[in-house]
Amino acid sequence: MAKKLIVACGSGVATSTTVAEKIKSKLEADNIDYPVEAVDYKSIMQELPSASIYVYIAKPDDEVLQAAEKLGISVYAGVPFLTGMGVDEIYEGIVNDTKK
Repeated sequence: MAKKLIVACGSGVATSTTVAEKIKSKLEADNIDYPVEAVDYKSIMQELPSASIYVYIAKPDDEVLQAAEKLGISVYAGVPFLTGMGVDEIYEGIVNDTKK
């Protein structure tokens, strides 16, 4: 499986880019070299096979969640990276997944 973290929002531009940059900065501060990429939700089914971690902004539909589970991809909510609430727990999970 490819080792990459993807962040998806509706357009793949504003919100997902903001969250991706926050995650990337935190990983770099912790000396973790892990690719992070913002993508648009419309292409999520094509992006999932190349990812190992998926961070969503709007809750994905069941088809996407089932595909992620089948591929063994860890899925996390991205909104805490915008609000600051609950971000530490989610980031800790992401860090653990980068070591798999």
